[in-house]
Amino acid sequence: MTKPEFIRNIGVCAHIDHGKTTFSDNLLAGAGMMSEELAGKQLLLDFRQDEQERGITIDSASVSMVHVVEDSEFLVNLIDTPGHVDFGGDVTRAMRAVDGAIVLICASEGPMPQTETVLRQALKERVKPVLFINKTDRLIKELKLTPEQMQQRFIKQIIDINNIIKSIAPDEYKELWQVSIEKGSVAFGSAFHNWAISLPYMKKKGISFKEIIDAYTSSDEGAVKKLAKRAPLHQVVLDMVTSHHPNPVQAQKYRIPKLWSGDLDSTDGKSLLDSDPEGRTFFVITKVVIDPQADYLAER
Repeated sequence: MTKPEFIRNIGVCAHIDHGKTTFSDNLLAGAGMMSEELAGKQLLLDFRQDEQERGITIDSASVSMVHVVEDSEFLVNLIDTPGHVDFGGDVTRAMRAVDGAIVLICASEGPMPQTETVLRQALKERVKPVLFINKTDRLIKELKLTPEQMQQRFIKQIIDINNIIKSIAPDEYKELWQVSIEKGSVAFGSAFHNWAISLPYMKKKGISFKEIIDAYTSSDEGAVKKLAKRAPLHQVVLDMVTSHHPNPVQAQKYRIPKLWSGDLDSTDGKSLLDSDPEGRTFFVITKVVIDPQADYLAER
């Protein structure tokens, strides 16, 4: 916490039912904060009873995790945001509290209208995106696509996301924030089955895409679990986050002018731009509730 270069403040944003909360569960399991067996089933960040009953995220939920890269420990602060269009305000407020976003899409459906909406909200708040293509197993098990067909689908989905970024991101970031398999800012996987891959991880561990297809077509019932052990989702995704999302000091240089309307040359303005831990404390409101007696109330 005292070394901002090792902090990442991130959010997860996606279209409803693309697996966002299951995905977040996996990150928590990887950080040792819940059982690996319950990841994807417990929906830990859907802590309200109505969220559990309806199977959707209503409130933005936040959690802090530690992720180790080589010999360095990173503090990753994660906000899981709603995907349903009715709760878009929560997404906008959450995006003001983070510096990076994991944009999650379903491999079979691709970017949907709400994907564009939540990505638009992130980009307008100057939040840098990376991409996770979830439910990759559906292409193998249900659609039975060939590797070439899967590749074509992935390329189209990445192009679609990059077109959104190019059309909405601030001019100086339209090209810089494009996501890319080659750069390592795109990962694929299955949150439900707890595995993921990216090009840097595949090179590092010697994993091929053929092994993933073989795991789902194998007669060995434990093949997919073995894949999850070899390429755990949390390891791949948080490696991507620490590599491609900015730390607070880097991000506030270009985010504070957007987030704060005060005098940037003032003492407060300079401390915000520099993420000065000795500066005055400022709050970002991420949840607003309506009280019948008192109108709007900031909750947290």
